[in-house]
Amino acid sequence: GIGKSSLLFYDDVLASGQILCSDDSHFNFVVVSVELKGSDDQFDIVKTIARDLTRAIGEQKSVKELAGKAWDFLSSWEVMGVKYNKTNSEAEWAEAFDGLINSVVDLVNGAKSQIDGVLLLIDEADKPNEQANLGEFVKLFTERLAKRRCDNVLVGLAGLPSLIGKLRASHESSPRIFDVMSLLPLEPEECMDVVRRGLEVSEESSGTRTNITEEALELISTLSEGYPHFIQQFAFSAFEEDDDATIDAKDVLNGAYRKSGALWQLGSKYFNEMYFASTSSDDYRKVLNTMAAYSDSWVFRSQIIEESSLQEHTVNNALKALKDRNVIVYNETQRGSYKLPTKSFAAWINALTSLEERAGDDDEPELSL
Repeated sequence: GIGKSSLLFYDDVLASGQILCSDDSHFNFVVVSVELKGSDDQFDIVKTIARDLTRAIGEQKSVKELAGKAWDFLSSWEVMGVKYNKTNSEAEWAEAFDGLINSVVDLVNGAKSQIDGVLLLIDEADKPNEQANLGEFVKLFTERLAKRRCDNVLVGLAGLPSLIGKLRASHESSPRIFDVMSLLPLEPEECMDVVRRGLEVSEESSGTRTNITEEALELISTLSEGYPHFIQQFAFSAFEEDDDATIDAKDVLNGAYRKSGALWQLGSKYFNEMYFASTSSDDYRKVLNTMAAYSDSWVFRSQIIEESSLQEHTVNNALKALKDRNVIVYNETQRGSYKLPTKSFAAWINALTSLEERAGDDDEPELSL
């Protein structure tokens, strides 16, 4: 939830020349942008990339005419039909992989007067299991292109931190192909800039100006804890709540807490199952509230007992139940310590408890589905 897919989308439109770079320079890459959610092996990976490469070439008439053998091969390639399937021999799989390599090389060489190269972007790259051998694929893919002196090809992956381990399990040296960039939550001032920019876009499209108070900006920043989809939801709900062209703190609170408001939306999309359905006890939720103050860092059982003011046996029962239901994570290397599975879950709990402290019971919506 930090904006990985948004960053890849930005890379896509930048590399394909739909927008200029910050220094006004211009790229013209053929961009192949895919997701690997349903890929279980390298055959699926090759098929997914081949399909989008065919689409990307077909959308540019001048490139298609120059692509020559690459277009002829891809447009008739039966990797999307019957010939290549998971029951075929290793030799036929090698033919399919070689076909993809040849197509990329032919495209880059044939259309070099029109394009800067090929950019392959793979989103949700952490989703396939280790048996898909993504690390081995990218290693072979880049090595084979290097041997063919095809240097105008870039590969970018986006996924959760577990992606590095999956790449390494498939091929020990595959992580070395990439420069790793860790996306962190936005800083408070960046959060507020996002909201200001959103209001500017609204004014540009509607012709109506909406102002926002500094207190409201700071509240959205605090509640979101820097998560882009949280900023979007809290800001959108406050914008909908506003009726006098000035968003203030009351609009943010009402927009967050009303039925179908920001907390309800975020909960229904991401967290209700973990916080409400899996934790029927208020005491269990109190344990989660206590842990959320530490984001996704490890918290000792003794700290939870002290800070929650719950009885020891209640905390013990809660921790066991929450661990068994995969709501929290147990530290296998340090006895007696636990953590929430993600920072965004902690941020949502913190926002929920913060607003509960500020809002009266009469204003509280139904947050569970």
